[in-house]
Amino acid sequence: MPKIEGTERIDQYRLRVPKGFVQGMRTEGIIFVDETLEQELELESVRQVANVATLPGIVGKSLAMPDIHTGYGFPIGGVAAFDAEEGVISPGGVGYDINCLSPGCKILTEHGYWISIEDVFDKYRGERLKLFNSEEGHNDCSDVLLATRRQIDEKESALRIVTETGRLIEGSKEHPILTPQGYVSLENIKEDDYIVVYPFEGVEYEEKEGVIIDEGSFQGEDPQIIQYLRARKILPLRWNDSFAGILARVIGFAFGHRHLGTMQGRLTVSFYGKANNLNELMKDLEKIGISSVLHVRERTYSIETVSGNYEGKSKSAELRIASRAFALLLKKLGVPFGKKTEIAYDVPDWIMKAPLWIKRNFLAGFFGADGSILNFKKCTPLPINLTQAKKKDLEDSLFDFLKRIKSLLEEFGIHCIIYKIKSKNNVTYRLSIVGEENIKVFLGKINYEYDLEKKERALFGYAYLTRKTLIKDLITKAYETALKIYKNTKSLQKAHDSVKDLVNRRFVERHLYRRHSKVRVPKTFPEFKEFVKEFGVKGGFVKEKIIQKKEIIPEYNYFYDIGVYHRAHNFIANGVVVHNCGVRLLKSNLTKEEVEPKLKELVDLLYTHIPSGVGSTGKIKLNHEELKKVVRKGAIWAVEHGYGEPDDLQRIESYGCLEGADPEVISKKAYERGKDQLGTLGSGNHFLEIQYVDEVYEPEIAQAMGLFKNQITVMIHSGSRGFGHQICDDYVKEMLQAVKKYGIELPDRELACAPFRSREGGKYFAAMKGAANYAWANRQCLMHWTREVFLMLFRLSPKDLGMKVVFDVAHNIAKEEFHTINGKKMRLIVHRKGATRAFPKGHPELPECYKEIGQPVIIPGDMGRVSFVLVGLPKAMEETFGSTCHGAGRLLSRNQAIKQAKGRSIKQELAEKGIIVRSAGKETLAEEMPDAYKNVSNVVDVVHNAGIAKKVVKLRPMGVIKG
Repeated sequence: MPKIEGTERIDQYRLRVPKGFVQGMRTEGIIFVDETLEQELELESVRQVANVATLPGIVGKSLAMPDIHTGYGFPIGGVAAFDAEEGVISPGGVGYDINCLSPGCKILTEHGYWISIEDVFDKYRGERLKLFNSEEGHNDCSDVLLATRRQIDEKESALRIVTETGRLIEGSKEHPILTPQGYVSLENIKEDDYIVVYPFEGVEYEEKEGVIIDEGSFQGEDPQIIQYLRARKILPLRWNDSFAGILARVIGFAFGHRHLGTMQGRLTVSFYGKANNLNELMKDLEKIGISSVLHVRERTYSIETVSGNYEGKSKSAELRIASRAFALLLKKLGVPFGKKTEIAYDVPDWIMKAPLWIKRNFLAGFFGADGSILNFKKCTPLPINLTQAKKKDLEDSLFDFLKRIKSLLEEFGIHCIIYKIKSKNNVTYRLSIVGEENIKVFLGKINYEYDLEKKERALFGYAYLTRKTLIKDLITKAYETALKIYKNTKSLQKAHDSVKDLVNRRFVERHLYRRHSKVRVPKTFPEFKEFVKEFGVKGGFVKEKIIQKKEIIPEYNYFYDIGVYHRAHNFIANGVVVHNCGVRLLKSNLTKEEVEPKLKELVDLLYTHIPSGVGSTGKIKLNHEELKKVVRKGAIWAVEHGYGEPDDLQRIESYGCLEGADPEVISKKAYERGKDQLGTLGSGNHFLEIQYVDEVYEPEIAQAMGLFKNQITVMIHSGSRGFGHQICDDYVKEMLQAVKKYGIELPDRELACAPFRSREGGKYFAAMKGAANYAWANRQCLMHWTREVFLMLFRLSPKDLGMKVVFDVAHNIAKEEFHTINGKKMRLIVHRKGATRAFPKGHPELPECYKEIGQPVIIPGDMGRVSFVLVGLPKAMEETFGSTCHGAGRLLSRNQAIKQAKGRSIKQELAEKGIIVRSAGKETLAEEMPDAYKNVSNVVDVVHNAGIAKKVVKLRPMGVIKG
């Protein structure tokens, strides 16, 4: 049974995405995965394969290689071909993001406070952003992938929409907003349409310097406890740490549903409750590196009452945490130790001193555990109660504790009462939030955490009470207006005429003659349950009507956007749900045995001589005119300027230069970003790796490539850096306009495209060629400096070193190629996004040296396992437009990888495997650790066994340079 519902397995290595998976598919999709890799498939990446199949002029199938993962528009690992005459070209098919919201938009974080979208650039503290997880039907949160902005064109306008409750969102015309029917651009939303909003007000963020708890609080404890907490960055815990919000709500929940005590002399902590709620708690614990295990048991029960015996079954869930260090941390942070009914405790002092956003998290966790669920009697909310019991001799302690909770609530403007209730064995007090306004403030500013049912109902309740308040305000204004007219005219008719659109005549009579002081909603106002049925969206989101849409001229200079790791690709702005390279292989005459004694020195020298890292600048400084020559000539420019040899060009895809690149269609901003980055490795998954040939599968083909057992090779993975990214950035905006101009319907705005033969399509193709040429020139310069380091260290002549290019192939590119489709030769625009060209032997575009064996295909793995060299096969021309995979394929987001790497030394782990690594920082190693990627051996086995490429050699890493 396929993992993704609606897909069909064709054979052991192919999965079909049938027409109809998404509306408007012109052809089916094929994903090359075996059953093992299928388990790692994301629904969103499969949907992207289907979305690509909706584009005009698509030829054959929409394809994805086994290293598939979610990308921008097209999946990474995606391949699609379009008729050159009738089809389109899309930046999303090569690689790209858009920025579309106005500054000042408030973005909701997981901690219940807002940050302005522009502050994500320089004030982002690592908070996860709230989003709508449509698959699971509730609110969720995600780390920020990227924050971007773009300058607004001189004559560009923005659109502003206002909802019936006063929510405002403003941005560029193409920015998508979630509606009950799916995402719709601001341009296509109309007044009286409904959009999906998140009805939560939250609190403002407040800075507070200082430390909550540090290592000094653990004096005399086992040093391993301190090491454990330090490794997870929990110690020292500061007020402004994102972890402070998580721990506050965990501790709040612990005041209700937990056991913190000793078992067999060992300090332990467990949480109790419903399995769904404990799963939410588990997610928070994972964010701070704390492992937990959920145990669910079914029990039978028998209850004897005056009416008889009642028997049944119930499920109980327990979340167990093995970490003694975490249990001790909770104790020191004030979680009650022992049975809560038998001990005195109070709200921790640090909570009382905390900023409001931390207090909000504590209270939301506590009410999530012990607070009553929101209920209504028709239109009126019933009190929200917090009931606590203790042994009778602890009555004063219990009362004082609830007084502290009451004082915390009062800081939010929430008034409540405390009273004693009857109890047989213990003393019991109840804190009760009474009064509609108090309840509304609690729901809008605090709410519940961990209990999904309580949270959803509370969100619906806040939306309902907000509407009720608006109606009552309108009625109050109507009364005041009618009263004023009546005083001036003494005419009941004129008084009613002034407000007849809002209230009926009976209302006017009643309020004018009887002077009613209390305003009630009309009888036509729906009861709470009716409101939820009509306007509620699963997870606590609600539908709100647009009452105003207006085109404006922005008084600001930039639009902003945020990308998140979560597959939902959205975030919450002003309460509204809004949608948010290449490789070269070098061979040498050196062997593993010759290099091993000098490996560390070699890695250090390469790290010194090869510029790398975020924002790195190179040794080559180019003026505007010289950079234009790079755009036109690519690797040829580099060779002409002494970076390499003419023979290098014979072993580069397209000989290192795509003809037709036009420097004049590239923006000044792109040139500004590219002028200092030529000859730089970059960051992220870009690398320079020293390897050796570990295994030879095809001796004759390997010999033709000049490869042999234990031979030293160097793999360089880098691209066009900020230059190419800016080109994509510039053209996506133009493509979005082209989509409207040419009447192209898209299932996803990220598929922005233009007809290939259009002016816009031609301009982008010419600019993209320039980016590809820049990338080839970049890798040529990196290769040249790599040769120099080897020559210098090993004191060899160039001939003795024998460092030559095996091949250089692009990973992200759109190319004009001829392919035979149903017996007919066609000119196609083949998009390869995170995919590699794999032409078979005899193909006219291959250099003479590879005509008899086929094109070398270079597949890098992660830095802790292996890489491969393959060769293209004829079947690739029949099934994949001469394409195959490009690498291992990402398995974890960068933030997920960082989280999993906490407490580990990735550098040491690699050293234990004999791999020396140098990088710009520990975070880079964590982001790129081997666990973050699929096993490249599995990926390569799929394309090998599917017959589209054949394994030639396996390469194993010895030393790695990361940006």
